[in-house]
Amino acid sequence: MTAMTILYRLALAALLLASPAVAQKTAKPAPKPKPPAAKPKPKTPLIAISPLSHDEKDGFSILQVAVPDSAKFIAGWKLGAGGGSATTRTVANQPLFTFLIFRGCKANAQGNCDVVADYVIHRPDGTTNEENKDFVVWNKTAPTDPKKPYLSDGALGYGVDDEGPFGDYRVVATVTDRVAGITLTTEQTLTIKPAKATPPAKANDPKPADPAPAKPMGPDLPAEPPAK
Repeated sequence: MTAMTILYRLALAALLLASPAVAQKTAKPAPKPKPPAAKPKPKTPLIAISPLSHDEKDGFSILQVAVPDSAKFIAGWKLGAGGGSATTRTVANQPLFTFLIFRGCKANAQGNCDVVADYVIHRPDGTTNEENKDFVVWNKTAPTDPKKPYLSDGALGYGVDDEGPFGDYRVVATVTDRVAGITLTTEQTLTIKPAKATPPAKANDPKPADPAPAKPMGPDLPAEPPAK
């Protein structure tokens, strides 16, 4: 037992003398494990609006969003309020207004962007409305910040009257940056239902009092009648 122990120690001493670098390395504590690589951050959306339809290519992005009140939406947009009123549902005689939000358009030699859209509306009965061609999204000086979202210069209003047809309408917008030669497509399904009818008066209801003189009231419908 004693001889074997001496030989082991001598051999270890010889190893330390012959390979000082190895001995020094083995004397260091084990390195700490590296922390796991951080996951890549998710891509920042163009803007926090839901529901919406989005398409993007080569830095040019388009969002399609529908709202019930175009003036309210524009006012909120100017204040940085986004699209809290966005929706895809409405009823008869209450149209929705489709806006396009874009960023990254390319400027021409004069410093202008030229972005247009062609709208096709697919009705529930299978017919289509293709009358909305070359809708101007932006045709003026290019935005100073290509990464900032901008609102289209106009909106497409669409709705039906009490005769319908009711159901799902697919609004497809084919948007082209004419300077960059890029075409994107967005699509939303808008659901239009009949307006709720006023319930008839019950037979045992007391006779209503004579009504007060009528006061002038504003129109119930938008300035432009809803398209069928």
